[in-house]
Amino acid sequence: MESVKSRGVIEPIVITPDKVIVSGHQRVRACKELGIEEAICNVRIYNNEDEILQDLLETNIRQRGDVGGSAKKVGKRIKELERIYGIEHGGNRNIQDEKNSSCPKTQSQLASYMGMDVRTLQNYKLLADMIPELDNLVDTGIVTKTTALAIMKELSEEEQIELIDSLVFILIL
Repeated sequence: MESVKSRGVIEPIVITPDKVIVSGHQRVRACKELGIEEAICNVRIYNNEDEILQDLLETNIRQRGDVGGSAKKVGKRIKELERIYGIEHGGNRNIQDEKNSSCPKTQSQLASYMGMDVRTLQNYKLLADMIPELDNLVDTGIVTKTTALAIMKELSEEEQIELIDSLVFILIL
């Protein structure tokens, strides 16, 4: 908000022809709060929803320098990028996107692109499947990501719910 207030919108907002924001949500929010009614936009034409999602995820990674968000959200983003890039079981076996050679083609390349090691990337993918109750405990800091992973690896979903229910009872006392 301070940047927009002092210098205006420097980086154009990226939108689709039907005015869906792909990149620049926070700049738009800042403009609204500051009463700025116009901002520079780049209109991009996309062939499909995956291209929009890819731009959204990649732009956020580049702009923020990290993936950001809850462990579960990071895991979901990683899974989406793997799906978009065609990365399966560690690497892209069907490399059809030769025109865009900068796209990661392996888990190792994707991990590097996202600023983490492969093991961390794989752990985040596991955390994407956390049950909501465990996700809440991780988000509030009651349980660490490492502990959540251990719980997920050792207990069934039902056992996880039972454990969490007993923790909630203990925390209330």
